[in-house]
Amino acid sequence: MSSSAQRVPPHSIEAEQSVLGSMLLDANAVTQAMETLTTEDFYTPGHQKIYAAMASLHLDGQPVDLVTVLEKMNQQGTLESAGGMEYLTTLSNLVPTTANVSQYIKIVEDRSVLRGVIDAGSHMVASGYQAEKSADDVVADAHDAVYALAMRNRTDSLKPLKEGVAEALVRVAEAAQRGGGIVGTPSGFADLDKLTAGFEAGQLVILAARPGMGKTSFALNLAHNAGVKHRLPVAIFSLEMPQSDLALRMICAEARVSLGKARAGTLDDEEFGQFVRASTEFNDVPIYIDDSGSATVPEIRARCMRFSGKERKNLGLVIIDYLQLMSATQQSRAGSRTQEISELTRQLKLLARDLKAPILLLSQLNRDIERRQNKTPMMADLRESGSIEQDADIIMFLASQQDVDGTGDEYDYDEEESQSAQAQNGVYVILAKNRNGPAGENVLLYWNGEYTKFSSPSDREEM
Repeated sequence: MSSSAQRVPPHSIEAEQSVLGSMLLDANAVTQAMETLTTEDFYTPGHQKIYAAMASLHLDGQPVDLVTVLEKMNQQGTLESAGGMEYLTTLSNLVPTTANVSQYIKIVEDRSVLRGVIDAGSHMVASGYQAEKSADDVVADAHDAVYALAMRNRTDSLKPLKEGVAEALVRVAEAAQRGGGIVGTPSGFADLDKLTAGFEAGQLVILAARPGMGKTSFALNLAHNAGVKHRLPVAIFSLEMPQSDLALRMICAEARVSLGKARAGTLDDEEFGQFVRASTEFNDVPIYIDDSGSATVPEIRARCMRFSGKERKNLGLVIIDYLQLMSATQQSRAGSRTQEISELTRQLKLLARDLKAPILLLSQLNRDIERRQNKTPMMADLRESGSIEQDADIIMFLASQQDVDGTGDEYDYDEEESQSAQAQNGVYVILAKNRNGPAGENVLLYWNGEYTKFSSPSDREEM
């Protein structure tokens, strides 16, 4: 046999025996073990059966001792295969004191994680040789496996309040240094930032609107503000539009030249000069675009984590355009599409926390809104909403000024037809949910379809 075939997976029989023996003697040891270990963390099948019986007793609110465990295992029919009464008695006599049970638990957990690393590595190797999945899927699966193992170290989820107090003091001090009441990534629109204080790290922000209301352009305006004005790293996952189209929109907005004319190649000399000068502004900005067209949450996680590790900095903003085009993982595809969307938004909320960055998630609205006389969006209009309302920290809708209050010009989003730089339409950003601030407020902006650019009322005369 080869040397690799003779290798025994990492484990410690002595540590496992000490954990089980301590649990037979001390109720506190039972609680500590149950907080950290699972049945699969034990290496030998016999130890797994003993621990399973103890866990069953504990969950039922019954005491765990030699007598109750013997009775439970007799009922389960697992006593003899686990070593019988003699082995259980031996376990209870092996431990002179339970004072060191936390160390025994740590050893068992560490050995289990090492076995998990070996299993994950073997699975990665096997997947690499198979042609059943794409390379992206294999990498995403590998990242998921390693990430799950890394999460085993997060056993200190209950933290003393003083840690939170210290973090709060740092946040307030940083906000004071920045001034203007902004604690997160600024949107660039002063009236909106007054209400949200910027998009904070760990927040899931939803941007939804009817088709043709400018969701993508609004998101690009936010990306421009974060990446160009504030030099914050921005990652854009575009599931519908190629990178070149997004770049073209951003350049036209910066140069204030017609997107339609740029596409058609009919810019005059002055406009072309403006376009070229504006394009140079983007040569060294920290805005990164993934236009692969399909992305699961694990794939987005892997790409963002890879960036953060390489650049040694957190992302200032992650934009995903849009939710309904996202792919669910294989495990999430068993239920309805609404259940899949619920799982996606929950995963994205957790991802925002892990990345320590705000995620701006674009979403469609239900078609029912088109059949209503009042076309002002509501949270119930979120398409396949599932748990979007619960998971999101901020929910914003774009709606025309005319739809909301009957004022302003008829809304015309089509940048191909808008021929005048003064053809600006009133648009409300409806702040339907704002976990850390006032909600139900409407922020008036103006949309210039020719430039694909949103602006505040105070900036309108500059356009």
